[in-house]
Amino acid sequence: MNAFDPSAAPESFVTASGLKVGLLALPAGSQAAALVRVPGGAHDAPTRYPGLAHFLEHLLFLGSEAYAVDDSLMAFVQGCGGQLNASTRERHTDFFFQVRQEDFEQALRRLLDMLARPQLDRAAQAREREVLQAEFLARGRDTETLCDAALGTALADPHPFGGFHAGNRETLPVESADFQAALTDYHRRFYNSGALELLVATALPRRDLEQLLQAPQCHVPSASAESTAPRLPRLAFRSDWSRRLQVAHEPSRLLLAYALDEVRGSLDGALDYLACALTSEADGSLIAALRARRWCEGLAMRVPYLHRGQSVVVLDLRLTEQGHAQRPGVVALVSSWLAFFARHGAAAAAWDEYQRVRQRSLVGMEPLLRLRYWIEAGSRMRSPEQLQPALGELLARMVGTGPTLLTCDERPCPAAGGEGFVLRLADEPLPAATTLPVVDWQLPKANPWLRDPAPNTAQPPLPTALRWLGRDGSDAYGQGALYLSWQFATAPSIGLALAVEAALRERRWAARQAGVEILFEDLGTAWSLGLVGFAPALPLIAADLLPRLESLGPASLSEAQARAARACELNGQELLVRQLWNRLPRLLGIADLATQPGACDPGSLDAAWNEARWQALAFGLGSGQQAALATALAAAPGRSAERPNAPVPVLRARHWWSFGQPGEETAVVLFCPLPTREVATEAAWRTLAQTMEALFFRRLRSELQLGYAVLCGFRQFGTQAGMLFVVQSPKASAAEILGHIETFLAQFVAELPGLARTKSPTEGGAVSSIPLRRRAEQTWQACLAGLDPDHPQQVIEAMARVDRAELARQLQLLRTSQARWQVVSNAASLF
Repeated sequence: MNAFDPSAAPESFVTASGLKVGLLALPAGSQAAALVRVPGGAHDAPTRYPGLAHFLEHLLFLGSEAYAVDDSLMAFVQGCGGQLNASTRERHTDFFFQVRQEDFEQALRRLLDMLARPQLDRAAQAREREVLQAEFLARGRDTETLCDAALGTALADPHPFGGFHAGNRETLPVESADFQAALTDYHRRFYNSGALELLVATALPRRDLEQLLQAPQCHVPSASAESTAPRLPRLAFRSDWSRRLQVAHEPSRLLLAYALDEVRGSLDGALDYLACALTSEADGSLIAALRARRWCEGLAMRVPYLHRGQSVVVLDLRLTEQGHAQRPGVVALVSSWLAFFARHGAAAAAWDEYQRVRQRSLVGMEPLLRLRYWIEAGSRMRSPEQLQPALGELLARMVGTGPTLLTCDERPCPAAGGEGFVLRLADEPLPAATTLPVVDWQLPKANPWLRDPAPNTAQPPLPTALRWLGRDGSDAYGQGALYLSWQFATAPSIGLALAVEAALRERRWAARQAGVEILFEDLGTAWSLGLVGFAPALPLIAADLLPRLESLGPASLSEAQARAARACELNGQELLVRQLWNRLPRLLGIADLATQPGACDPGSLDAAWNEARWQALAFGLGSGQQAALATALAAAPGRSAERPNAPVPVLRARHWWSFGQPGEETAVVLFCPLPTREVATEAAWRTLAQTMEALFFRRLRSELQLGYAVLCGFRQFGTQAGMLFVVQSPKASAAEILGHIETFLAQFVAELPGLARTKSPTEGGAVSSIPLRRRAEQTWQACLAGLDPDHPQQVIEAMARVDRAELARQLQLLRTSQARWQVVSNAASLF
């Protein structure tokens, strides 16, 4: 059997009906994934019905010819513990899932059947339109959405990028026969075998996949006729357009936007190459120069539009107060870097480093991420000769035309005309910089974490505070995890946690390039650090990172103190409910003290480290890495713990934390902690969560139309595990939301006996079929809670034995757990 090559491109073939298929062969034991790209998106819908493409995306999940909604793709994938989603972009729509290999065939049948033969029930359409209405209201307060809409008003000529494409109650007249005809026509035009592209990542041999695609549920009808793509209108911004956009909860951002038209060659590949260099935080990089002047906290590159040689590129800079005052200098500095990169960016050393980054990222990709990589045309770029035409043209346009400027902050602006969303815009031309910055730009230095570590066969004794769970042979991707936690006698301040997080954030880009994700959580009386990804790089990264945390500069601490003072505020950059549940780990750790900023200075940090006791978990590393890891942990701040954590008591008292102010939407995050951490109890609660997840989503989101953000599931936050219910609603109060949750649970009592029992995560397979990252995370969560490392495996095995009677008993305990409810909301406490 050939060794798995993570950089191998998909094998392509076309079915008899004309469906284009790409097959990525995976090793046995891997999970499997599928992605279908539809070559039609928001800009391809009829202009008289904005949002029709996104609306159809929603409708396809509501049942098909062969599978009723209760047995559809969403219910099936959620019931077997997989993941799925869809995304409507400007010119394409993607549908995708990832499941265990043994569930792949059934999931693929459901996916293709729903795309080819949706029910499109009128009553379901009317209900789902209300979901899009709630989503539209939420998007109307999203910073990124408003910024893109504002940039749409800067266009020199009419173009779809400047149009309104977000569906709502007014634009989706489902009662109209003309609308139904347009919906059907759009589906027929884009959802056919000649248009769709299917990518699968599976251990299934090609012959078996071809046979599966001949199943009736997998048949996709052919197109009736070929359609010719219309000529695109010119894409250009007006010269000297400079505006300011009023955005709530936004201190200061500066957007430099570039409109690109008729760029030849691999534009998406060139954009990816530019983003890799532009967002580097190495010494001598653009962001390093901006931070050295204390002008900028962060820099991101977005591409809100990309199609057939056209693109809108946005450089998004989060400014400091000094940076806001020096915006002309910021623009000049960015333009200087772009001019430098236009001259030197295609150098052989830069291309070689980019290739190393790409190859490393492919090593540890899960199946679904691997498909999302290969679906993009730029992924096939193999040489600098393929890159240079598009890169040269791209940079020449950006440097030659200069940026269109948009400042975003909280200062009042008058309401301005905009497509769909209310925009508050004002003219704000920026003067030219009085002095041009002189910087000796250099290409980013090679990332030292990308080098292959030298082999070391020494096996020194490991610290007693380290649990070593080495390779078990189940992972073919070279993945591993290293977790550390520091336990404190008294909870450090929010500011200190933010300072440590900021120090880690400065190196996050380098770790990501090396195939490793840096995770940090403030658990109140403990901090948790995780390095997850390419196993050979973990000791190297740990050796560099850990000493940095012990002593942080005064500037970093003062910046963290300022951020801590705003810790109770909510922003417009992230979904409201997500901001609330991200606070749960610290809240559950120290309850009433969780919102106090506290001291943030070198003395406080030293005192915290002096009392800290650390424990660690190494998962999936080879024996040859023991020496390097032991050396790295010797430099960890604090002292190693003498014994593992004692079991953490479950929460007994209820709490309600309020953040922000009641606004146009109410968000409630309800966490119901387990009554006990016994294996049988947790197994039953996890099974309940899988059984009710899809039904809760459909009941509260589609049928009751409470809002767009609705979910439930089993989660662990820090040391506490339990059931999570999340609702964000534009029309229901906090009391009404909680009432709906209680009503759902009461009705679920009667529905439970008739529901098909969900599979445990390994039923019909092996524990090794769970991705290593998830197994490592679950093992670490068990260690944090003072449980045995094999607790997650015991729970998984127990889930296969849970019967109806036990589910009913645990459901009753869940329903009567109000005395232990943990609630985070933007509404006032009801307790």
